[in-house]
Amino acid sequence: MTKKRLLSHNDFKKDLEGTIRDISQRIKNTGDKPHVTVERQLDLLTQLSQFDFGRFLLQNQGINGYWTHYMLTYPWYGKQTGKDNLGNSLTDLEKFILENAPTIIATQQRFRIFLQESQQEVNNDAVLASIPCGMMGELLYLNFEDIKSIRLVGIDYDANAFEDAANLAEKQKLSQFVEFHKKDAWNLNLKNEFDLISSNGLNIYEPDNKKVSALYKQFYNALKSGGKLVTSFITPPPNIDANSEWKIESLNPEHLLLQQIIFADIIDAKWQCFQSTEKMHQQLASIGFRDIEFIYDDAHMFPTVVAFK
Repeated sequence: MTKKRLLSHNDFKKDLEGTIRDISQRIKNTGDKPHVTVERQLDLLTQLSQFDFGRFLLQNQGINGYWTHYMLTYPWYGKQTGKDNLGNSLTDLEKFILENAPTIIATQQRFRIFLQESQQEVNNDAVLASIPCGMMGELLYLNFEDIKSIRLVGIDYDANAFEDAANLAEKQKLSQFVEFHKKDAWNLNLKNEFDLISSNGLNIYEPDNKKVSALYKQFYNALKSGGKLVTSFITPPPNIDANSEWKIESLNPEHLLLQQIIFADIIDAKWQCFQSTEKMHQQLASIGFRDIEFIYDDAHMFPTVVAFK
């Protein structure tokens, strides 16, 4: 984002056949791994190429606003209908990713926590921001009953998100409240503007901790006095941190392994930047945030953090 690029996913579309060929070659060059064979990876690669979400992941190594929304709202829609975004029956692998992959389950739980925390700030004349907004589900699924006047501000560097977000706002009958701004989150340069900033999905793509602190400083400045930040982070897995916070006993080891093979070995996903609860607390406190509170998903993989200016 600081270099005027998208962190979360590649913003150019690679040729699918070329992408599959490159990944296939990388898998073959690396050879069998202790936890997975070349043959198994190539089979999963083929399966990933057979549904729209899988193809996007292969080509982009991350998730944009549309697919984040698809993944977060899957329990409400796809799980009920058994259909994907194109109306096709869900494949077994897509079903696994959306229903059983531990990190995806954690972020679906995180989404519900975000909605609960953000709902508390829905008042007449409030100004609520979503950064990056994507399809803005974190705000547009809130309850606005009896609200006559409120500003819902979507800020994103990926302007492609705005059309989808505007369509969702129309569907939710909230178009009169929404506005969109194409901005780099690291260069908001706003002062005392928002009662709430809801932010998920930037820090998990940014490996430089100083840049993450700079992002939170932008958020701090943009909040009104007493304003609320609702954000999240991924805690380090046990293979990276011996003191991992993950509730490993609550996780299915086969699901964890298959997730690792899909997202790390095959897709080489970009969202692999981690933070401990302790470091997150220090980071926010050093900027001036107060009343910092952590709310955990069941596995303690993708905590929500709430903090006030």
